[in-house]
Amino acid sequence: MGQVWKALDLVAQRAQDPTPYVAIKLISADFESHPEAFIALQRETRKAQELAHPNIVTVHNFDLDGSAGGRAFMSMELLDGQPLDALIRAHPAGMARLAALPIVGGMANGLGYAHRKGLVHLDFKPGNVFVTAKGQAKILDFGIARAVRGGEAAARNDVFDAGSLGAMTLAYASPQMLAREDPQPDDDVYALGLVSYELLSGRHPFNRLPANVALQQRLRPAPISGLRRHEWRAVERALDFERARRWPDAGAFQQAYSGRGRLTKSLAAAVAVMAIVAAVLGYRSYVAGLPDIPFAKLPADVQSEIRTHLQQADEAWALTQKGQGVLINDAVSEYAAAWELQPRNPEASRGLRQSADYIIERVKALPDAAVRRQQLQELAARSEFYAGYPPLKDALSQ
Repeated sequence: MGQVWKALDLVAQRAQDPTPYVAIKLISADFESHPEAFIALQRETRKAQELAHPNIVTVHNFDLDGSAGGRAFMSMELLDGQPLDALIRAHPAGMARLAALPIVGGMANGLGYAHRKGLVHLDFKPGNVFVTAKGQAKILDFGIARAVRGGEAAARNDVFDAGSLGAMTLAYASPQMLAREDPQPDDDVYALGLVSYELLSGRHPFNRLPANVALQQRLRPAPISGLRRHEWRAVERALDFERARRWPDAGAFQQAYSGRGRLTKSLAAAVAVMAIVAAVLGYRSYVAGLPDIPFAKLPADVQSEIRTHLQQADEAWALTQKGQGVLINDAVSEYAAAWELQPRNPEASRGLRQSADYIIERVKALPDAAVRRQQLQELAARSEFYAGYPPLKDALSQ
């Protein structure tokens, strides 16, 4: 449907911007004759502009060039890296679990954000994911994205329906998409499971067969070696042909893949047991301090997960200090995950403080007050820890 070019922004060049290049997307010659091609590109631009998220490509504007009749284009941030399908081909046996972890998480976070906004991508595949040189996943091409019935995006009553374009990639379409049912977030979850499986194993779980054919042949995905049990369970459930059995949206997939849902239940059970013991022994002050549980008394699997989150957070923080600022979001996510498993964990608290200070200083330098406030509010929502963090409260009050 489109072709993308690297372009020089002459206005940015005149302003001596150190990064004056952008990417521009044009309607391909084959698709340009479609009566709704112009509208489709404009709607893609608008949908992408509404999805301001680190794991979704940033779209600048939609415009016409100076040619006769005016050829439509949209401009986007220029990304340095490679598309995910090329990365998968470079790892025929699959990418190592830890190396793939931020990519899977980034894809799930980006799709999850779109789902919360009431949009379903509907053409999620390796070719529509870009992995930057810094390892950040960016979701591309919301050209056929559609609103969920009854959702926020559906309330606009748009006369244009992206479903009328009839575009989808058969190897990544859910059985319900192939049956032309109303789009739901779990359609993207099915594709996310396929893409994650390919990334981790190097192959499509159903040999690139359409879902309806794979269902008829009763194919099942072979387990991927090296994954933790909850990670495999997350992918396996995403690949279920039955809509009701899949994760309802990408946010639920991410929670399962990261193990947070399982660990929250484990921690809740541990807290309940300790509360009973404390009540029997009369340790009211100890019960009042829950869930500030000593690390040594946490379940072994929770301890292990906290150590993993802290290790990955420290690695992301170290790379941030070396100039890879985009990884600060990963550092915050991992420190927050550790803090959620053990509130007031000293290492997690330290990491959340230093990450917030780093972000606050950079946000203060932004010229637009509305953007500054939005980014600070987004940071505040990342963890309950920030609810009482004085520097963040002060920055928000300014």
